[in-house]
Amino acid sequence: MTSLTDRSRNVARQVPQAVRNLRYFSHGFRYARGMAPPTSTSAAPAPPREPSRLEAYFDAHQDGPGIWKWRHYFDVYDRYFARFVGQEVHVVEIGIYSGGSLAMWRDYFGEGCRVHGVDIEPACRAYESEHVDVFIGDQADPAFWARFREQVPTVDVVIDDGGHLAHQQIATLEALLPHLSPGGVYLCEDVHHPPNDFLAYMDGFARALHRGREEPSGFQQQVASIHQYPFVIVIEKPIRPVEPFDDAHRGSVWEPPSFWDRADEAARRR
Repeated sequence: MTSLTDRSRNVARQVPQAVRNLRYFSHGFRYARGMAPPTSTSAAPAPPREPSRLEAYFDAHQDGPGIWKWRHYFDVYDRYFARFVGQEVHVVEIGIYSGGSLAMWRDYFGEGCRVHGVDIEPACRAYESEHVDVFIGDQADPAFWARFREQVPTVDVVIDDGGHLAHQQIATLEALLPHLSPGGVYLCEDVHHPPNDFLAYMDGFARALHRGREEPSGFQQQVASIHQYPFVIVIEKPIRPVEPFDDAHRGSVWEPPSFWDRADEAARRR
């Protein structure tokens, strides 16, 4: 059993590291906030931008159930969802609102797509159809998600466009991320306005991706990558079982020993 003295020593060692982490976090935040737009005009003009299929659908959708999206989301969707097009895919969208995006996902993914909409408003049951299920419940309620997982055993894509409050986003992520199929994609929208509690949660969450050495942790076996775009966070699941990380070496000529001596000395001074 760890003694109180040992625990106190561990805390004492961790405090300076936490202070350094906060200092570097503040440094990075200040630098990013003050970054100016690029000023170079020497690059060749970019070719005309072609809208994705999703954006084209959105622009053509003038009548019927409403779709409300930030325009830059469509490129993000296409980057991560394109590999599911034409496949059997189970899509969960939290936040149905006017129901227009339910049909958009079906059109994009194709005949093999099953859409599972989730909303707290019972009137959203009106959007159910042959290929769309609607579940009414509170996305912050773990008991709701337990019932949902029993009824929807396969989930490949999650789009959280629900209440946008941190406790709702966190509860949804923790309920559905472990439930995602291998290679699945989890996308959370409308993560605005730092300071934001969900962004703070994700800062801590993402650090677990870089822990350990050779043997993948439980987290690294569940999370392959984390990406951030303006107002959007995307998490990808590993497509296949994660093998031990291989710190491989190739070649026959390396830096002289003095290089490592200087690196070790610099590390001791930090």
